Amino acid sequence: MNNELVMKSEIINQNQQSSPDTIDTMPTLRVLHLAGSRVSNFYYNLSILYAKEVVQPVGVSSYYAVVHPDGFWQLGTSLDSLSDKMSLQDMIPRLPQIDVVVPHMFCFPGMTSFRAFFEDLLGIPVVGSPCHSTSLATNKAQTRSVVSASGVQVAKAQQLRRGDTLTMKPPFVVKPTSEDNSLGVTLVWDESQIEAALDRGFELDDLLLVEDYIPGRELRVGVVESAGKLWVPPMIEYLVSKEHPIRTIHDKYDLQSDGTPGKQPEKPIAKPICPANVTPELFEKLANAAKTAHIALGCRDYSLYDFRVHAETNEPYLLEAGLFWTFGKISMISRMLQADGQSLENVALELWSVAANRTRIACSSAFKYVSL
Repeated sequence: MNNELVMKSEIINQNQQSSPDTIDTMPTLRVLHLAGSRVSNFYYNLSILYAKEVVQPVGVSSYYAVVHPDGFWQLGTSLDSLSDKMSLQDMIPRLPQIDVVVPHMFCFPGMTSFRAFFEDLLGIPVVGSPCHSTSLATNKAQTRSVVSASGVQVAKAQQLRRGDTLTMKPPFVVKPTSEDNSLGVTLVWDESQIEAALDRGFELDDLLLVEDYIPGRELRVGVVESAGKLWVPPMIEYLVSKEHPIRTIHDKYDLQSDGTPGKQPEKPIAKPICPANVTPELFEKLANAAKTAHIALGCRDYSLYDFRVHAETNEPYLLEAGLFWTFGKISMISRMLQADGQSLENVALELWSVAANRTRIACSSAFKYVSL
């Protein structure tokens, strides 16, 4: 990672320990943590679950803006000291001076519209990919089309709307194109299961992706930008099995009585292992595919990808992209960094500082964002 920013963080820490008077003179990075959801209680609780775990690097001053499904907002210096609810119109003038926004939202508007609102309209830099990239990557069908055109291998699939004729043959996986966390995902082994799987998917999305099931291993691969280069940390493998061949939402969260996510399960059936036990050859294949996807999708700062590695050919197939990282210890990229011996606080400080130093420039009919 960027040694200059790591050294800066260590200097700040040393100064705080040696001289209390120095604290007031050190520059502070003012970070707005954006959390909640306008869509549902499920995504609201999911966002808050991760936002609670965000790291607090030395030299950072944190503030929180939380949106609720009813459209009202709360502001505060922590999630435990939020204001009374207010409208968007009342919230905007009450925002403090902010250097950068760190998003902790997982719903589609949170991944797209809310990022664009703060970065493109309010002019506050946002950590992570720009909204046009997150919008593309949140749609599994569009993601496939873009990355495959750049040479990344994907499984055979069909997009399906209500009334369309299904041409795929089992086994296949039915997925809503724009949902996350395995919502509405069904593995279909035979034709008797097709109708129920499609009904479940159409409850959540008007467009489904029906994709060939790839038997084999499931791995998650992260990409982090550092000093102008793309870096792939140790990978995570989810130990799927013949009895439990794909991950479900129950592998990711303990659901509460109302169906909203609680904490991550202590003993998921598909146990995550990091670092994954992969050969150098397979690591290189996965890393190259992830970097290619990062570039093809127009990602920024970091990105995350799910792959299946075929049991017979050992070839990786990209399943989907996840352009989120909430910089908490329970986040997947965070676990990858820790497995590599990296300081999560230092990496977060580097990426947040880089984002804060981006400036917006009008370019034709759009904006582009460049480092100062």
